[in-house]
Amino acid sequence: MEAIKIIKKIRSKNLHIDELEKYIGQEAEIIILPLQSGKLSSVKEIMKLAGSLPPSGHPLEFQKKMRNEWKDRL
Repeated sequence: MEAIKIIKKIRSKNLHIDELEKYIGQEAEIIILPLQSGKLSSVKEIMKLAGSLPPSGHPLEFQKKMRNEWKDRL
């Protein structure tokens, strides 16, 4: 299943979405979810933190600790 996400401002009751051209002739479920104000900017703020951890102690010791925690859960 392929999903696409298109954000457009609704200006009338008629929708024209060029990105759907390759799906002509296929059945699709269309879901409209209004965005709450500030939602996009908050996602951008969260993504700035992706992949970063504050430094704490020796990196190899931290790595061993994390591996042991995961090993205990398996």
